[in-house]
Amino acid sequence: MHSSIINHPNLIHVLKTLKQLSEEHEKKEDFFFNQLSEKGFPMPIKKMNFENGKLKRDLDIILKTIQSGSDDDMHAVLYKYGKDFISKMRQHMADEDWILYALPKKF
Repeated sequence: MHSSIINHPNLIHVLKTLKQLSEEHEKKEDFFFNQLSEKGFPMPIKKMNFENGKLKRDLDIILKTIQSGSDDDMHAVLYKYGKDFISKMRQHMADEDWILYALPKKF
């Protein structure tokens, strides 16, 4: 976000790949956490779905802005949403790890 020269095609490719991986992960996460919930383990499914929705929205905003081709808009969006996206993604991953670590060894 601070670089004056940005490889737009590469950044778009990386973000599209991240979006695809995120969507695939979300499907697996939904299935896995729903299965655990059905077995009686308390799962914060609504919270995880809400967080996934926010992450998806932020990534879509970033991707659409970069695809627009405006360097000024791109830098502004990366600064506003990019930093927030990274922070939210790290927290979401930590929350998922906590859920998995809290599970008993055998279930």
